[in-house]
Amino acid sequence: MKQTSLLITAAALAAFSGAARAVDPAPAREILAIDSGKYEATIDTTETPDLTAWAHSELAPVVGQWYPKIVALLPSEGYEAPKKFDIFFGKEAAGVAATRGTHITCSADWYRKNLKGEALGSVVHELVHVVQQYGGRGALGRPPGWLVEGLADYVRWYLYEPQSHGADISPRRAAGARYDGSYRVSANFLNWLATKHGTEVIAKLNAASRESKVGPDLWKTLTGSSVEELGTAWQLTLDTPAAAAPAAAAEKKPADAAQNVLTDAEKAAGWKLLFNGTSLEGWHNFKKDTIKPGWTVKDGTLACVDPHNAGDIVTTDMYDSFELQLEYNISEGGNSGLMYHVTNDGGAAWATGPEVQLEDNAKAADPQRCGWLYALYQPPDDPKTGRPLDATKPPGQWNHVRLLISPEKCEHVINGVKYFEYVLGSEDFNKRVAASKFGSMAGFAKAPSGFIALQGDHGQVAFRNVKVRPIKAAK
Repeated sequence: MKQTSLLITAAALAAFSGAARAVDPAPAREILAIDSGKYEATIDTTETPDLTAWAHSELAPVVGQWYPKIVALLPSEGYEAPKKFDIFFGKEAAGVAATRGTHITCSADWYRKNLKGEALGSVVHELVHVVQQYGGRGALGRPPGWLVEGLADYVRWYLYEPQSHGADISPRRAAGARYDGSYRVSANFLNWLATKHGTEVIAKLNAASRESKVGPDLWKTLTGSSVEELGTAWQLTLDTPAAAAPAAAAEKKPADAAQNVLTDAEKAAGWKLLFNGTSLEGWHNFKKDTIKPGWTVKDGTLACVDPHNAGDIVTTDMYDSFELQLEYNISEGGNSGLMYHVTNDGGAAWATGPEVQLEDNAKAADPQRCGWLYALYQPPDDPKTGRPLDATKPPGQWNHVRLLISPEKCEHVINGVKYFEYVLGSEDFNKRVAASKFGSMAGFAKAPSGFIALQGDHGQVAFRNVKVRPIKAAK
């Protein structure tokens, strides 16, 4: 077969996600200039022409966007990631994919069967291996294989496609899960580690791996515990069904810890602050251009200090699929809420946007409790109390909320405990809406995107570390 080769430059063609490429026809050997030409990737489908169109339209944008992100996520002093690498789809290649140095070989047979499933994510996993380049020349040698593969799957499942839940561990598998189980299991452990000790720990583990310094002392230096102790602590979080997919556990930060800032790793992963700690920039009252004086910046928090003169506030930007994290501290008996996919079509923010309830569960009058999707979904009963699961901390303490919204699956996590999941527009969801007070509201939960809103008319509440990460919905 005659091979075609085409070099596309950023100067000649429009760029997508930092990468320039041909538009039509799709070349069988496509060369991408990534990050304004800083990196170059070759995607070779000369042996598998039936994959050329997919590689051009689906894979190339992901490679162009995510290779620079992975480089930023996994730095180490004095290290430069490979400038050039290639992805080859072989008709005789076995397995799924493998990386040797800067050469990724993909099994054409496997990819043909998974183009609408795990295909793109598997290449992201291999891109991590290209960036890792763990030579193993130091005194401690190459890092353990579970860590190498676990880091790659951590980037894949928790940063690239968290909505797919590919690294979740079911209650049935929890008892046998070990931190060194490699791939998805180790990725789950590393995600827990990152939420407990900060995302910087991932970059430090990578640097130590690249410098052949992964040994027993490293874990104690980074966390104060041995890796075996960490593994035991992590496994305990898998014991309850509600914690089957541990993510974003809320740890109270020291008083001197920086608030309302993003780490380099978070920036590289696409996180954006919705509150900078110093101003109300990026927010306005629902259907207004201004903010009422009941909202203010107080001690580095976004605070509703006078609910009688505050009202609901919404973000400037609109979001469709996203991951949101924030911390809130509510007054005694306080009641607030977090809404998403809010539009200006309704008379109130909650007329179009589903609401995640926030309140003092012990003394608030509203029977809907913190973390519930108002009037629609609530967590399962806690067998210890016989009442709906409650992971909240009392007024005066900071609570952490993680909200994942995507067409495939939505989930609510409070202080590291997963409450429930649902699918917007599903038969179950629509039945619940129809049976609730929202059933008469024509625009409720209908918009595929909208503003994020914070409720400010039911009590005093303060927010901090409010951040969002838009995500690409799975196809």
